[in-house]
Amino acid sequence: MGTVHVRYWQLAAFLLAILPQYDRLPSWLLAGVVLSCVWRLPSVERRIGLPGTLVRILLLLAGLAGVYTSHNTLLGPEGGVSFLILAAALKLLESRNARDIFVLGILDFFLLATAFLFSQSLLLTIYVAVALVGIVGALLVQQQRQGVGLRRTVWRAFVLVGQAVPLMLILFVFFPRLPPIWTLNLTQSTGKTGMSDTISPGDIARLGQSSEPAFRVEFEGEAPPTRELYWRGLVLSRFDGKTWTQGNEVPVEWGGGVPDGSIVNQDDTLQSVNYRITLEATDKPWLFALAIPRSNTREVGITRDFRLLKRTPVFSRFSYDVTSYTNDPMDSAGLSAWTHRENLSLPANANEQTKAQARRWRALMGSDARFVSYVLEWFRKEPFYYTLEPPPLGENRIDQFLFKTRRGFCEHYASSFVFMLRAAGIPARVVVGYQGGEKSPLGDYWQIRQMDAHAWTEVWLPGRGWVGYDPTAAVAPERIERGAQGLANDASYWGDSGLSVMRYGNYKLFRQARQMMDYVNYRWQKSVLGYDTEDQTSLMRRLVGDTSLLKQLGIMVSLLAVLGISLLLWALYGQRRREHPVDRLYRRYCERMARSGLVRAAGEGPHDFASRVAISQPKEAERAMQIAKVYGALRYREDAPDTPVMIRRLKRLTRGRG
Repeated sequence: MGTVHVRYWQLAAFLLAILPQYDRLPSWLLAGVVLSCVWRLPSVERRIGLPGTLVRILLLLAGLAGVYTSHNTLLGPEGGVSFLILAAALKLLESRNARDIFVLGILDFFLLATAFLFSQSLLLTIYVAVALVGIVGALLVQQQRQGVGLRRTVWRAFVLVGQAVPLMLILFVFFPRLPPIWTLNLTQSTGKTGMSDTISPGDIARLGQSSEPAFRVEFEGEAPPTRELYWRGLVLSRFDGKTWTQGNEVPVEWGGGVPDGSIVNQDDTLQSVNYRITLEATDKPWLFALAIPRSNTREVGITRDFRLLKRTPVFSRFSYDVTSYTNDPMDSAGLSAWTHRENLSLPANANEQTKAQARRWRALMGSDARFVSYVLEWFRKEPFYYTLEPPPLGENRIDQFLFKTRRGFCEHYASSFVFMLRAAGIPARVVVGYQGGEKSPLGDYWQIRQMDAHAWTEVWLPGRGWVGYDPTAAVAPERIERGAQGLANDASYWGDSGLSVMRYGNYKLFRQARQMMDYVNYRWQKSVLGYDTEDQTSLMRRLVGDTSLLKQLGIMVSLLAVLGISLLLWALYGQRRREHPVDRLYRRYCERMARSGLVRAAGEGPHDFASRVAISQPKEAERAMQIAKVYGALRYREDAPDTPVMIRRLKRLTRGRG
């Protein structure tokens, strides 16, 4: 294949390095990058030339102002990456010599590495490996004095990158895993989909149309049924008529403890379920778990209302172990005056129809428990409908929903249910998190997606404590029994809004492909991204039965030494193998003549050497001239006739057989 211009390689490497960041770059910066690349096209550059120093300074100042305006900083993950790309684009406009091209190639490596600040997915890792080959190829082309074909350049770059893989694997597996020196928010302003600390109309419906993963769960033993998988995340006790929010901060018990008043400390016979959750980055400190959780994972604590929290926000994927006591009542001994008052509060002069109806029903029922059952039965019998596209609601939205529209999703049912109970004098609160999930047919884990976002309620009953009720189950029991992911396989579930990949889950081939991708991502996250100190220690124990740091470092150094010697031997052997067969035959002939006293001088051509042989050894004159003629034709003529025949002739001549 023909040679490839250095400039095109340079531009291709630059674009490969920044491609993973294209959706994070401000539009003006993306346009500037494209303009810089077009400017450096040889045909364009010859017509308009490169910008002068003053123009580049003005472009730099304008670019810095743009980065600061777009990100409110020149530092941080996104601002820093934009600044680095700006610098590389300006460097592209001033590169004139080999040194400039080399510097830009080094910048490309840094630009490519920044992609891992925002994602460590398997697909991105594969892309980075391919892009590395392209960037190394660009540096090779820049170092070559003569043009080399595209195929050969790519192969050489692939070999160079491949040689680094064993070194990378050894360091990854055996280099001591160190805890992070600092915590950095790597996902700010990226618009992550996830649970909010408030709920307003449409919030959970928005999540309900997202197939993004929220977390994965590995159970020890048999998993509870789908209808029992309520993953508590937040407890919302304040309502202003439109939005539910959390109450005041509650105390947190760190280090695997449990809140005061829990029966967990007193009764070891409680039913429990053990599991491990791997949570995706949320930028929030709250965690998710089944009811009455307890975790011994470092940096995980539990609040007084039985929520799990992390000491710092979850900026990257985080795994934690949980034990949930499924039959342990919450606050069965009673509520504090403040908690009782907060979970009865309602906005004044709003939704008066609901308030009046609740008081009448409560007077008729006689007890809190009977009233709760009556309201749930009312939801079940009346023409309420479950939909992700409910009609809009006005000022008194609880009244309008309960007595007019009667169409909504979990957020509407949980909110109106709690409002009605509070109006009847029964403490109640909204709980948000996720419900259900999908068990992978390929691995022993559950996948919980954003579409599993759900809202339900907890009601305080005397002698029983906080009891969970899900009014959505009274209206749409299939949503609870099958989970959102089960319903998502039916196209009718999405109505006109379903652009999610889950919409087509009823197609077997599509569903299998999605499940396979989920499993591959799960294994990648668990085996590679989740490889931590505990996994490393376990590996050392299996290999050598010793987990000491000294032994670990000794194994690593030994493997590196073996790798280094192997690469050296391979390089020496490869050098000999890369010698052209014709050159090898002629070299052996020159070595034979050297033993007879005729040493070929450095740079001496075959015909000149043959002339010296003819003068010094007349009997070898004819043979020397024939060797020079055949060797010259094979090495320097592209149209050498009957090449295999001539190679055999050269072999006979160099061996002294006519």
